Parts: sequence; C-alpha cells; structure tokens
Amino acid sequence: MNIKNRLGSFIRGWFPEETKLPRDKIKIFETKAKVSKTKPWWWKPLLMASILICIVSAVAGFFLFDVSLAQVVAGLALSFLGICFAYYIRVRPSMNVNRVMYILLGGSVTFWIIFGGGAFIIWATGLPPPARYLGPWISLILVQIAPWIIGAFIGDWIGKRRNYILPMTP
Repeated sequence: MNIKNRLGSFIRGWFPEETKLPRDKIKIFETKAKVSKTKPWWWKPLLMASILICIVSAVAGFFLFDVSLAQVVAGLALSFLGICFAYYIRVRPSMNVNRVMYILLGGSVTFWIIFGGGAFIIWATGLPPPARYLGPWISLILVQIAPWIIGAFIGDWIGKRRNYILPMTP
C-alpha cells in the first residue's frame, strides 16, 4: 500500500462513514415514544444527583464563600436551564435541536482550538498580539468571529453526514 492510501485511510478514521442514504433526502427518526422507553436506567439518578449538587453548591456558596444572593439565584437558574436542556435533547430528540447542537459544538471546538492555539503560539514565541500589527477590528474578526463561522459549517457538515443523530442516542 502506498503512502497516499495509508494517509487517506488514517485520516478517514477521524470522520464518520459514508451514509447509505441518497444525498437529497435526510432521514428523520420519529421515535419520540420509543426513546423515552429506551432511555438508560442511570438517566433519572443522574438528573436527581445533578439537581442536588447544584442546590448544595449554591447553599455552600452563599453561606461559606460570601456570594451574593443575586449571584446564587442566577447561577441556580442557569444550572437548571442547562439540566433541562440536557434532559430535552436526551429524551425528546428532534432533527432541528440536533442540528443546532452540531453547529454549536463545531463552532465552539473550532474557536477554542484557534484561540488557544494562537495564545500558545504568542506565548511560546514571544510575538506581540495580532491587534498590535493588524489592528483591533481585523484581529477580532480573525481570532474570535471567523472560527465560530468556520466551525459552524464544519459541525453542520459532520451532522449532515451522521443524519443529525447525536452520539449515544437510543
């Protein structure tokens, strides 16, 4: 096997396999009732433990770490919103929500790779920040806006190849 084929098979392992569906039709899975019956046994204890941990940490933050009541309530509200969203995408999956998840995940991963990689390169080489020689607006677009857009396209592409089915979906 030559180098080109070996490199192609190595890189191919990173991406999902080719779907057997026609390119113009995306299969939507309509198993709302079936999903709630087949959810894992550990899902309910995990949700209860998550809620309990949020409440205990909020109380500890208020009494032990002198956090204001407004911050405690805001933190609890955001935590409960996150738990509700996790429950929703796990128990009632839909194609639109899964597509949004792929797009957001692709954007955030690409952003952190480019932002973290750029920060590491600047730190390791001792170069000045890009805002010094590119200007603040161009560096803002290149470092903080473009990765989200590029990552959203990558996440949507990967989601489309997986028919917008999240990993470990029952």
